[in-house]
Amino acid sequence: MSKEFHLTTTRRVPLKTQKRIKNISPGLIGRVVVVRTLFNTFTGCLLSVGLNSIRIRIFSGIDRLFITIRIPIGIIIDIFRFPCP
Repeated sequence: MSKEFHLTTTRRVPLKTQKRIKNISPGLIGRVVVVRTLFNTFTGCLLSVGLNSIRIRIFSGIDRLFITIRIPIGIIIDIFRFPCP
């Protein structure tokens, strides 16, 4: 079972960016994605998209286990499918 963490902040991206993320995200569920946030960049499998947040599963190389992170849509700068050759 993976641990679940939740990122929080008071900073937000513009509403136009949030709407774009909400439109793109449902088509990427179950795929490996890159999520750029105000804090960091995460690469992992997109698990679900809620009204205000997304859940992404990433691999922690330090503990050698999978971690689920819930990221509010308001702090996501960009999300795109991981480019595989």
